Formats: sequence, structure tokens, C-alpha cells
Amino acid sequence: MNPTLLNSQEKKWLLTSKFKRIYDNKEVLIYPMGAERYLSAVLKGKKRAQYDIAADIQDKDVLVIPGYGNTAFLFAEAGAKSVTVYDKDPVTIAWVKAFKKYYHYREYNSQGKPYPSIGELLTALTAWYPPLISLPTGSFKGAVCWLLNPKFLRRIYIFYMLTLVRQALQLSVKHEFELDKNIQFYVGELKDVVQQQKKVTFDTAFVPYLLGVRNGIEHERDIVAFIQQLIQLVPKGHILVNPSRDTKEFHFFGQQYFVTTGHPEIQMIEELKAYVMSGDRYWFKTQGLAVFTAQST
Repeated sequence: MNPTLLNSQEKKWLLTSKFKRIYDNKEVLIYPMGAERYLSAVLKGKKRAQYDIAADIQDKDVLVIPGYGNTAFLFAEAGAKSVTVYDKDPVTIAWVKAFKKYYHYREYNSQGKPYPSIGELLTALTAWYPPLISLPTGSFKGAVCWLLNPKFLRRIYIFYMLTLVRQALQLSVKHEFELDKNIQFYVGELKDVVQQQKKVTFDTAFVPYLLGVRNGIEHERDIVAFIQQLIQLVPKGHILVNPSRDTKEFHFFGQQYFVTTGHPEIQMIEELKAYVMSGDRYWFKTQGLAVFTAQST
């Protein structure tokens, strides 16, 4: 496993607590959200799903683009041979690289009792209802948040996790805290993957919250071009796209994500029908998961 390296600009962003993306100045999505919690539950067999995503991950070389949340870590823990992550935002990549590099870093109290590590905090944040764990700030505030609203507790854990990254960066004596998994992170878009990876191909590509999503790849022709390019990198495997349906997140309320094409499902785009293999209409309630492959042509 090659060690994860942070360049001087990335270290500066982390040390100055930069939490906004470069390209749109919105908060970086570097922590587990509902989609990652659902994905984790399916991979661990704790939630049933129509599509067996684990078969596309275990012992496979997986490409994740873009690099939202902690998807790469979930795939690595689920047995992926390798996980390659691309995201066009360099601040996002800086944080997730740091999470891997300092995954096992933790603090200790005056009696030598350990507080949770960065990796343990990621795990706690991936739970549907985060467990109450001891932090240096004390347990009373956490207990109140745990009882009233788990979102408040998540924010406490997230900010503590980011604090640990900054502490680890400032250590005078370097220790080995890195997660022993084959995960590589790159800044770039799909055209950069094609150019940089060249002769490399993948068994699986996972595309979360990008196609047909506002501020993602919105137009039908661009979505088609994206899938056709991606097939060059995944010539014999599967391309997994989520969300794939223009439906509300929780049937009668919640957000809608696949909304920019005018189609009820991404599989209905005419130029993509030849690549459709299968899917799961009820992936994460009603958001849907679409599966494309070159082998369908």
C-alpha cells in the first residue's frame, strides 16, 4: 500500500479549517449522510435490497466519482480489492485523504483512557442513530443531543473529527495512523480519469448524486456522454448510478434529486437504453439505483 501524501496546499486548507468547496463555495460533503448510512447497511447485510451491490464490490477494482461522504471507506471495508476516488473539488479530496492518513489517530485523557479515533467517529456517523461515545468535551452535552436530536450529535462528532485531523497534522513526531486499505484519491473529472488512468480499467464504477442532479451533470446529452466515456473504463463490469428516479425521497415528502432531464428514470433516456442491465427502484426508499454495462449492447 502506497502511503497517502498531503501537499502543502492541502495541509493549509486543513489547518485553516476550510470547509467550502472551491467551485461553488458550498460546504464540503465529507461525512456520512443518509445515502452512505443506507449503503453501509446493505453492504453489511443489515438491510435487504433488490440489487446485490456487494457482488460488485468484493474483490473488485472500484471507481468512485464523485467522492461524496465516506463511500470509499465503506467499499474498502466491504472487501474491494482497490478503490479509486475522483472528485473535482480539491478541498473535498484533501479532507478524505486526511481521514485515511490519520484514520487511527486519537486523543487520550489524563488517565490514559482513549477517546474515539477518526475512523471510529466515521463509523459512529455511519450509524442510523449515532451511538453516544465519550469525547473530551464531556458526556452531558452529547447525552442531551443524543436524546433530543441525532443531527446535533452528528455535528459534534464531525467537528471533533476535523479537530483531530488538525492535531495529527501538527504532530512533531510522525506516527503511522493510516488505514491499511488500498484507496487512492485524485482531484479531477471523468475526462481526467480517462487521461490519467489510460490503460487501467475497473470492475465497477459507482456514481452518486451527479447525473440528472441540479449542479451536477444536468443535461441529457452530457449524461449520455458521461456514461459512454465511463464504459471505456468499465468495459466488462457494472456502472452503478444513484439516484436514478424522479421521485420524492420518502414517498410523500423529502427532497427530489434526479430532476433535470424530464425523464422519470435515467433508464428512460433513449441513448442509454442499450446499456441498461438492471437496477433497484426502491434503493434508499424511492431514489433508485440504475445499473449500466457495455455487455448489454
